[in-house]
Amino acid sequence: MPRHFHTPILPPDASRAPHWAHAMRAGGALVIGTALIWGSPVLAASPATPPDLGPSAGEPPAATPMPGTPDTTVEQTLDFAAHYGRDTPLGHHRVTVAKAANGDTVVDVDISFEAKVLLITAYRYRHTAHEVWHDGRLASLESSTNDNGTKDWVKGHAVEDGFAVESSHGAVTAPADIIPTSYWNPATLTAPRMLDTIRGVVMDVKLEREGQDLLHAGDASVAATHYSLSFTTNPPPATDKVDFWYDNAGRWLKLAFHARGHDVAYALQGTPPAANTQVATPNGAETGMPAPEKKD
Repeated sequence: MPRHFHTPILPPDASRAPHWAHAMRAGGALVIGTALIWGSPVLAASPATPPDLGPSAGEPPAATPMPGTPDTTVEQTLDFAAHYGRDTPLGHHRVTVAKAANGDTVVDVDISFEAKVLLITAYRYRHTAHEVWHDGRLASLESSTNDNGTKDWVKGHAVEDGFAVESSHGAVTAPADIIPTSYWNPATLTAPRMLDTIRGVVMDVKLEREGQDLLHAGDASVAATHYSLSFTTNPPPATDKVDFWYDNAGRWLKLAFHARGHDVAYALQGTPPAANTQVATPNGAETGMPAPEKKD
């Protein structure tokens, strides 16, 4: 069964709410691909000109589905509802995987969160990302993030000897086979390192298999494998681990983590897609579902 989240909800008591609201505004948050991390403020943006960051922190979260990329055919859509504490609604996370006319795989990510205290919006978060995969390799990536007014951006493209990244945190050349922290791709389960789509930094990771769970998605009950992913280098400020679940077909079904006293979990809305969209690895092999041994 899904893991039970027992952290108390954010305080409803009026005498405590102003203090919590102040902490939310001051503390900020960080999202690693799909995971909201209640953390310290991210680093200030560099003087480089960022791409369009979309709606400002003062605008309401988007409530309509993300439009598809032109000249593509949608193959898979994942729509997650995010909650924190005892199932307090937080927002949505949507992933659209499509196939372009030239055979490239195109992935669009749309995240919008909003936290309220006594009907007052204390925190807003907005993140969008666009990935293009060519011949099993990440060809380009663009992302923009508005973390309650703090803006970050990432732009990257494949080069002969790797994947060149420029971001609000500087420039780096990642390995050519880098996997971004968007988690829709089961190649996540074999990646020794990942590209943080918020900060544009490369993180070494360690995967452990935690066991089998039965998850509920729409009207279906689905057997899924629970994995934990630890960030061993360049971790985000507030946590060094996320948990996620895939079924045996490689479909991403759930994500959860605990940071700074809060549990956050994603619940897949509707029935899981019929099949996962596979992306070939750079050596030409289709991504598979590994079974790493659980560490004691």
